[in-house]
Amino acid sequence: MKSLLCMPLLATILLAAAPKTPAAVGFGLSDWHVATGQLQANWQTGAFSTPVRIELTRPGSDISADRAVGNWKTHSATLSGNVVLHDNNGVLTNFAGQTGSHAPATLTCENLTIDGVNKMYIATGNVHFTQGGSDVRADRAVMNGFTHQINLYGHVQLQQ
Repeated sequence: MKSLLCMPLLATILLAAAPKTPAAVGFGLSDWHVATGQLQANWQTGAFSTPVRIELTRPGSDISADRAVGNWKTHSATLSGNVVLHDNNGVLTNFAGQTGSHAPATLTCENLTIDGVNKMYIATGNVHFTQGGSDVRADRAVMNGFTHQINLYGHVQLQQ
């Protein structure tokens, strides 16, 4: 009988001693919400780095990468490794259609530098961009979030 009474107590102790899954760390970068499992930050300068997966979200868009460095005070970041940007509303660029047409877009690359103040996005390394019926590959892409233009550089291949 004593062993049956001790079982709930033992289970409670084991659960309390079990390692906890780390909660995601989050903060704001320009108009993006940033979430990651590990964050190294300097609260005075605003510099940060995350050696693990990072996700940025805002209404209609998301970005994910393996790691990042940046500064939330200057609203800038460089994401690296398996970078994927989804623009569900097609507002970042207007590559596939006429002015006013907003087809969803996806960008993949090795590195993405974000300038949140000037709304500039610079993608490098195996850049692949799709929007509507357009599919393009290049070494580098520069996207302007204000003008919705995308400029492509190096070994550009376009299929429409």
